[in-house]
Order: sequence, then C-alpha cells, then structure tokens
Amino acid sequence: MSHSQMLTTRRRKQKAKKYLAGVAKRAKKLRKQDVKMVGADAPKKDLP
Repeated sequence: MSHSQMLTTRRRKQKAKKYLAGVAKRAKKLRKQDVKMVGADAPKKDLP
C-alpha cells in the first residue's frame, strides 16, 4: 500500500466517522422533538 493510498483511506475513515457522529446528533435531536409531539398528541388520541 502506497503512502498516498494510506492517507486517502485515513481521510475517508475520518470523514465517515464525522458524518456518523453528525447523523447520530441529528437523530437525537429528532427524537427529542418526537417526544414533545407525542406528549402533545397523547390527550387527543384518548378522546373518543
């Protein structure tokens, strides 16, 4: 494996890690929003 290949693979791995961290953060944020929405919708669903 040449040095340039080594660098590109390392860079690719770093970008993937960074991307996954961002996705996880966004998912967490969305989950918090969903919990709020579910809490607001709960009383409406119980009514006949």
